[in-house]
Amino acid sequence: MKNKNGLVAFALLGLAVGTAAYYLLATEDGKKTLDRANCGIKDLTKSIKDLSKKESKKASKFAERAKEELERLTSKAKDAGKNILDRTSDKASTWADKASDAAQGVGNKAEDILDQAKSDISKA
Repeated sequence: MKNKNGLVAFALLGLAVGTAAYYLLATEDGKKTLDRANCGIKDLTKSIKDLSKKESKKASKFAERAKEELERLTSKAKDAGKNILDRTSDKASTWADKASDAAQGVGNKAEDILDQAKSDISKA
């Protein structure tokens, strides 16, 4: 029974396709309809091509702007890093100078105390 139902359905489908093909290819109305369908498909294809070109240009411009912005931000980040490094280096140099001055001051005081002690010992 299933095979007969499938065969009947297949036959009806074939009949429908054949009727549509006959209408579109053999009758004047069918030929006009087929021509209009072909024109519609061609117009749709042209519209899709035009739209895709337009959107492709937009995407390309967007990508270029994004690339420029990334380069700008990268440069800004490098400059900020260099600025921080320079400031840190300056601070470290200042601290080193202060430490050196303090060490030299302590050394001078130690020498003064040592000289005083020698003087006190010689007098005694």
